[in-house]
Amino acid sequence: MLSNHSSDFAAVHSGTCKKTPNGSDWIREDRKTLVQVAALHVNMGVQKATDGVSPSSTSSEQDSLKDSSQSNYSTIVDHNELNRKIKEDLGPTAVRRTNWWAILLTFLSGVCFTLSSGLVKGIELINPMELLALRAAIQIMAVAPLIACKLINPFGPPGYRILMMVQGFIGGWLLVALFIAFRRLPLGDATSIIFSSPVFVLIMSFAFLRELCGTFRVVIAITLVTGLVLITKPPFIFNLDDPSMTYDVLGYSAAVLGAFLSAVNIVVMRKCKEVHFSVMVLYLSVGSLVISLSLSFAAEGPWAAGMGGSLWSAPLVEWAYASLVGVTGLLGQVLLVIALNLESAGKVAVTRSLDIVLAFILQICYWSDVPDIMGAVGSVLICMCVIAIGIEEQIAQLVPQHWPCCVYSWVNRIACK
Repeated sequence: MLSNHSSDFAAVHSGTCKKTPNGSDWIREDRKTLVQVAALHVNMGVQKATDGVSPSSTSSEQDSLKDSSQSNYSTIVDHNELNRKIKEDLGPTAVRRTNWWAILLTFLSGVCFTLSSGLVKGIELINPMELLALRAAIQIMAVAPLIACKLINPFGPPGYRILMMVQGFIGGWLLVALFIAFRRLPLGDATSIIFSSPVFVLIMSFAFLRELCGTFRVVIAITLVTGLVLITKPPFIFNLDDPSMTYDVLGYSAAVLGAFLSAVNIVVMRKCKEVHFSVMVLYLSVGSLVISLSLSFAAEGPWAAGMGGSLWSAPLVEWAYASLVGVTGLLGQVLLVIALNLESAGKVAVTRSLDIVLAFILQICYWSDVPDIMGAVGSVLICMCVIAIGIEEQIAQLVPQHWPCCVYSWVNRIACK
């Protein structure tokens, strides 16, 4: 009977599985497919119910049909309403609109991160390790009340504690590398090198996770490495005979190490999806605080040469700027977390590529440091690769599946047989 089809349609909307009229079970498939099946059942039921009523039928026969099967009559009357509901249900699954509020939050987080890195470079009177220690202390004071109010275990879930300690250790050294790179290198170059971290993610996912790596990802990796080489200009490739040109080995090494540790940190954080973000920030802050204080009190090394003095002897205005390093860094992280909850990671990654542009704008406008041609080209290549990685899935959907395997696998990472 038609009422069975109507109940099947209701089952689809409620998310439950019911039996079809012939007694077979529906397989729990994609919601869109289930709604299409329900629409077919409704149309079949309407056709069956109306076949017995000819245009010449009397009103008494129609009343008899109404009285004998009220549910069928109601379904026929509501047929247009059912179709409208089906179209509404299919609409959101077909097209997903961009959440521009999330894009704005991502852009604002990039502004905060750029200001934080610019402050690290601009505060020349204070050692960057002490700036990092102050930032870590500010973050701990910010997340501790949140953890206490929500009654969250500060040590995290039992099964994730060792992994979170590893994440805090890696994240601490990551921030150390970033602060050294920002202090010693041009801001745009350091930011571009750090954004080349996807090349390490691709390599590690292929080597350790055995993920398929098609031609598209290989091209992205090669382009990222090319951009990285153009920015760093290693002496064994570029012959730097000009005595006026100096090569900051420590600065570029710290930037490349930061890109690598950023990739490792992303992989580790993916394993900690069940951990509350405040606990993750707490572990990261504690790790960076311990490492930065250890380096600050250690004997002078190459990392400390010419990178400022003690925070305690700095003037009050420098203290204010140093506090802004922690505030802008924490605000950028919060805005980024909110944006990721509202929008897909791909679109957020594409928007975050604007950080490179913002860094170069700040470098040119404040420090009057115009990048050379090779550095600019390398930064453009890295920025393009970040955008391409962000829209990788959209590019894959543009290629028809009936194309030859070698072409289809070029963007879908499916190995040709």
